[in-house]
Amino acid sequence: MPAPLIERLVAHGFRPPDHDGGGLLNVPATVLDVFGAREADDPPPLRGIRPDLLRDVRVVVTVLADGLGLDQLRGLAQRGDTPFLAGILERAARGDAAQLLEATTVFPSTTAAAITTMNTARTPQEHGNIAYFLWLEEFGQVTQMLRWGPAATARGSYFDGGSRDPRAYARARSIHARLRERGVVPYIVEPELFRTGAMIRMHAADAEHCGYLLPSTLGVRLRSLVERRPWGGRPAYLYAYWSGVDTAAHWFGPRSPEHDAEGATLDLALGRALGGREPGDVLVIFLADHGHSQVDPAKLIDIEADAELRLLLRNPPAGEPRCVFFHTDRPQEVRAHLARRYGDAFFTFDRDEAIAAGIFGGRGDGAIARRRVGDVCGLLAGDRGAGIVRVDGQLVLHRGSHGGMTPEEMTIPILCWRA
Repeated sequence: MPAPLIERLVAHGFRPPDHDGGGLLNVPATVLDVFGAREADDPPPLRGIRPDLLRDVRVVVTVLADGLGLDQLRGLAQRGDTPFLAGILERAARGDAAQLLEATTVFPSTTAAAITTMNTARTPQEHGNIAYFLWLEEFGQVTQMLRWGPAATARGSYFDGGSRDPRAYARARSIHARLRERGVVPYIVEPELFRTGAMIRMHAADAEHCGYLLPSTLGVRLRSLVERRPWGGRPAYLYAYWSGVDTAAHWFGPRSPEHDAEGATLDLALGRALGGREPGDVLVIFLADHGHSQVDPAKLIDIEADAELRLLLRNPPAGEPRCVFFHTDRPQEVRAHLARRYGDAFFTFDRDEAIAAGIFGGRGDGAIARRRVGDVCGLLAGDRGAGIVRVDGQLVLHRGSHGGMTPEEMTIPILCWRA
């Protein structure tokens, strides 16, 4: 039987994560499985993936399109913006060496959590990079978890200057190190500026970094690797990342012309890299880390400016624009304040109730989640978002948002084909 919290979430229209074979977590588990590196304590591989797609694979290519939820991908294909991906979707519908799996991302539905899961095959509850903004006891402040630096500034990391080693803060081993032990050569194809970032140094130091300066160059780098095979006769794993759809969706909205133009650019890059290839020993897995909900910046709830609420909290608010973490010793008063001031905007639940229900992954002892997730969590839906942190004194006014649990944010495509 599902936990009471799961039942409440579903009744409210939310979509909880699936960690048992139908989620993003199961993609890195599938990669490990293909290469014979999955172990007993790893999550299961993707449920329902066709066996013929996994047979005799020598190279796995995963392409993660940041922010491209399943509904967004289908819309792009229907409008003719993504002819290459539309062709793969048609192949999947025919069962022609391709398959589309409708899946969920991790929760919160955010990049910091999802890409760490992709690099570790571990849930947010286990790896600890749970949300974009987290209160870290280690540093005594709200932290932006992609660069591991103060949330209140747009730049800077705790690891600048070399006095701290980011690897000391990693709580899960990377799949890249595990693959190397099995003779598999791992590659990362990401923007060059990521090379020295905290996340790469924590979770992808064991991969060969193949950086690109321009987004259009991702396809060039990927095509070159697949054709040249610099790893020789050994098997290889290539992880490629595209950020632009997420950026366009945030600033212009997931239904905007700008979003569609960025999707078209991604499609062109993928077509140049992987198009015109007959099914061979390469398994391609195209997926997103989350989708986007359309939000109205005029309806932003300015949590950071709520002085009365702040008096009820131990630490400043953190979390996501669509799921706020409230660290408090007075949970009932926080709930009462949210209801009185913001009506029914927030769907609230207890941190410990969420951990028990497996919302953050259900694996591991949950100790790190208890420190980093607020005692009360508040989900937002519809076209509402929350302003949590003023970055360099300013609130960010987005038209697309994620981090919550609506179907638009949680549902992702996992599109697999052989090339």
